[in-house]
Amino acid sequence: MSDVVRVTYILKDAKEFEKCWPILKKHFETVKPAATLISAGLADGKMKIEIQVTALKN
Repeated sequence: MSDVVRVTYILKDAKEFEKCWPILKKHFETVKPAATLISAGLADGKMKIEIQVTALKN
């Protein structure tokens, strides 16, 4: 996780992000990557969130 420099969160409903934040904070709090939140339809109706990351390759 320490190599993550950017993260994009895609949610069906942006209001749901608040519920996700405690878990995401646990994993990204010390890394502090640049972040973007997008509200959009997801490929599978059962999905509530998609997370895309970009990491450095050493």
